[in-house]
Amino acid sequence: MNTQLNVSKLFSISLIVSAILGCGSETDSTQLAKEVELEKLRQEGTIIESLSIENYQVRLKEGDTHQLKVTGIDSNGESRDVTNEITWKTSDESIAKINSNGLLTALKNSPSSQGLITISATTINDISDEKQISIADVAAESINLKQVIPATGSINTCTPGRVSADITYVDGYTALNSLRDINLSVDENTTAKINQQGFVYTSAAAVESTVITAAIGNVTDQLSVVADPSNLKEINVSFNSEQDNELNISVGDRIQLAAKAVYQNGNSEQTEDISSSIKWSAINSNFIGLTPKSIDDSDSTASFLALKPGTTQLLADCGTKQKITTVQIEGDAELDSLEINDGSSEYSISPLGTIELKLFANYSSNQSSLNVTEFANWSINNSNLVTTKLVNAGTAQAGYRVTSTSNTLGTVLITVQYDTEISSVLINIE
Repeated sequence: MNTQLNVSKLFSISLIVSAILGCGSETDSTQLAKEVELEKLRQEGTIIESLSIENYQVRLKEGDTHQLKVTGIDSNGESRDVTNEITWKTSDESIAKINSNGLLTALKNSPSSQGLITISATTINDISDEKQISIADVAAESINLKQVIPATGSINTCTPGRVSADITYVDGYTALNSLRDINLSVDENTTAKINQQGFVYTSAAAVESTVITAAIGNVTDQLSVVADPSNLKEINVSFNSEQDNELNISVGDRIQLAAKAVYQNGNSEQTEDISSSIKWSAINSNFIGLTPKSIDDSDSTASFLALKPGTTQLLADCGTKQKITTVQIEGDAELDSLEINDGSSEYSISPLGTIELKLFANYSSNQSSLNVTEFANWSINNSNLVTTKLVNAGTAQAGYRVTSTSNTLGTVLITVQYDTEISSVLINIE
């Protein structure tokens, strides 16, 4: 009965608004539409009664962007992210602008004390919060590096931990939980890897201590993080989102890989994604080409490409555990020739220009050519005229990017070997 009354009430208000919208002013129409929305939220119990802007104590400089978040408590007492439900404003739109999704853009450095400007967030029922953000180009004075996931104690080997930092600047302002402008590195004598978002990945079979260094220019701080594999119970691997102990595939198939670890904590178990920590290998690497997941690209995935027919075993190792999967590859892959791009023997680029090379393996069978760029051995033959980089690894668009380093003209001989075949190409910088 209450539901029917609520629906009827909303319908009645909607009819009133519809009748007036055509003859009232634009301001009246907007206000009536707002009242209808407010009544709808009241009936649902989802109208926000309090809110708080989060992750605001940061320092930006001209050209930087920063994503703000707002958490609200509704009339049901439930907490939710309302970042996209509110009206955002800045105290000086010549200094910074903010869009409807809470993305703040610093347009120029603020001349005020410590570069402070005010950011406000307001709900449809006029509940608001405001916080100050600093926009100034000021040198860092000190860094306080800290472990945040987990907040204390050892991290579980294989599952990612995380660090962050508080940065104090020479004008006295302190940015909290910020890695902006910080370069992170780890002790090279450990298995640890770290990305610039502060995620730490480890894979040692024994307890391992890693020293992490944070630097902004000559300002540095260090933190020791301990990874412990004792809670690691097992590793589970999935292939194209399916779990299996045996794979039957064809030459040319690309298989997406993912791995999860089960940890035993007392009487409870927890499962974590460890795809970025896994060491992938194969008993015979000639059969499959492996691409690990990049720790710097959250959208990347680990994968392998079936290169030759035969049987091999795929190994997933981390900590004290290993998962073995038998891979049976069918097809015909007798290598006939290699071809770089369209098969031309030379290409031209301008000084400081770039060209992307792709290596295709052509087979004597009717099978389509395979892009094997990332599984080949490339060489620029000690030339200092260019730099190279593998791009789009793990995809059919993988390429070997060659970039001229200066205005110097010249020729670079690039050679590449795949399987038993060798191919070459000249790059003329002119």
